[in-house]
Amino acid sequence: MNFNRKYLSLCATVAFGLFVFGASPAMAQISLGTAQSFGVLAGSTVTNTGATTVTGNLGVSPGSSVTGFPPGIVTGGTIHLNDAVAAQAQSDVTTAYNAIAGTACTVDLTGQNLGGLTLTPGVYCFSSSAQLTGTLTLNALGNANSLFIFKIGSTLTTASGATVQVINPGTNCNIFWQVGSSATLGSGTSFVGNILALTSITLNTGANVSGRVLARNGAVTMDTNNVAVCGPNFACPVITVNPATLPNGVVGTPYSQTVSAVGGTGPYTFTVSSGALPNGLTLNATTGVISGTPTAAGTFNFTITATDSNGCPGSRPYSITMAGAPGCPVITVNPATLPPGIIGTPYSQTVSATGGTPPYTFTVSSGALPPGLTLNATTGVISGTPTTAGQFNFTITATDANSCPGSRPYSIVIPVVPGCPFITVNPATLPPAALGIFYSQTITASGGTPPYTFTVSSGALPPGLTLSPTGDDATAVISGTPTMVGLFTFTITATDANGCPGSRTYSLQFPGGPPVPPPGGTVPTLSEWGAILMALLIIAACTFFLVGHSKAALSLATAVPSTAFTGTEKALDWKLLARTAMYVEAGIALALIALSANPVDIFGALTSGLVAAFILHLLIGGARRR
Repeated sequence: MNFNRKYLSLCATVAFGLFVFGASPAMAQISLGTAQSFGVLAGSTVTNTGATTVTGNLGVSPGSSVTGFPPGIVTGGTIHLNDAVAAQAQSDVTTAYNAIAGTACTVDLTGQNLGGLTLTPGVYCFSSSAQLTGTLTLNALGNANSLFIFKIGSTLTTASGATVQVINPGTNCNIFWQVGSSATLGSGTSFVGNILALTSITLNTGANVSGRVLARNGAVTMDTNNVAVCGPNFACPVITVNPATLPNGVVGTPYSQTVSAVGGTGPYTFTVSSGALPNGLTLNATTGVISGTPTAAGTFNFTITATDSNGCPGSRPYSITMAGAPGCPVITVNPATLPPGIIGTPYSQTVSATGGTPPYTFTVSSGALPPGLTLNATTGVISGTPTTAGQFNFTITATDANSCPGSRPYSIVIPVVPGCPFITVNPATLPPAALGIFYSQTITASGGTPPYTFTVSSGALPPGLTLSPTGDDATAVISGTPTMVGLFTFTITATDANGCPGSRTYSLQFPGGPPVPPPGGTVPTLSEWGAILMALLIIAACTFFLVGHSKAALSLATAVPSTAFTGTEKALDWKLLARTAMYVEAGIALALIALSANPVDIFGALTSGLVAAFILHLLIGGARRR
């Protein structure tokens, strides 16, 4: 029995060690290899119009057509038409393209225009297309080897006069644009970095690139452009960073691993070119040793770049998971990235955790959320309205019921809208509405330059309601009669005369069942007045029968005149009818005014009142004759 216990304990220890210290998934090597020397490389054809200058090699493979040189010129390199050099360069481009595609995202920019942003080193992802209008600034944070990767699901397009610039100090060589289909640079665009497009690349008139234009399968089309390779303009070797993976670690336990490089000319300089090492660890730039004592649990993604003595780089992305203290499971914080926000527009995203024992407590353990946003410690919801533009880096830690932690670093980008003030949309919330009852609520905007244009920018209004201008420069109105049960969430955006936006998200809920009565009392709807009229007629017929007018009732039923109604005395006393109607209608009108009824209900009520007055007149007149 003791032997079995010892054996089970040993197995458990070994299993825990394998789990904690097992290698993380392999990450592909990022290196342009022999494509380093090419300013332009196409898969099918290269076509040029005008006085284009390409510094570095120009090539095509497996195609063999290059036209427009001259008038275009190639300096510092040669033209390679489907030769062994061009074929190898295409092979190296494919390897680099696939390596970038497999790199984990650090920031999701889907749907965000790159213009006006200032970004720090990282891996930025677009699930579909990417657009640049204006200026994109890349802040290298003082690291000459800082790495910027842009993963774009479909197309990359820049507007005329768009600019990409690197500051503090950075280099154009370490910027990669992996494009899922085609890239098009607008006229006069000033662009930096290496464009690796799956299909074609088009440089419109006057567009200039400091970097490389590399199309895998399609054509490169140019018109009076300048393309200059950055860094070494000779073919760099493929520099491989090793090992392929790094082992995981445990919080509070010293960690030490060495990263090395081969393929280039030593010595090498090692840098963390994007992402961040786990808290408590550092990288020695000369020896490549990663060491220290981890202080936070979680999964950490980063890229290490090795640069040889000739300036040729090679990079590899890594992922390290740090488990909590011994006895704690690995707690994973999700999602992997958070979407960007917009100044003045409500933001809401939920962070969750798995792997531990619920409930979890969520905290911002390092860095800071964008101003205007807060983290709910219980639900993990990040919400609020951003008030300041910028890129905000922070770490969220989830602690489970047993005090075991897990963390993940995040980055949220809040873009700058140049020259725009903070525009506020009011009210903060909408008053409740009732199904089948007319609704009207005014929306206002302030802080910008009137007039404002109001739109439903996301979601949809409840069926039956519309958003309309009021004629006032700063207001709109939501009005109509709701017709459908459900919860409806939508965002209204007010855009001022200068194109500056402000938004607010609203919700209206309509539960099932009968319509909810308005405040102040219960007023029947128009359909109910029909039932009331029918009830009054039935009551009248029954009353005449009970008071001895059976003969009259029988006469009515058989369409035979009755003296009960047409005797020698007048059956219809117009003065009595007028007085009765006046009193009944006045009473109904006062009651409806007190209940704040709408015009449709007032019409139905007064119509029913006339029937009631006529019935009362007959009863009173009959009583007088008896």
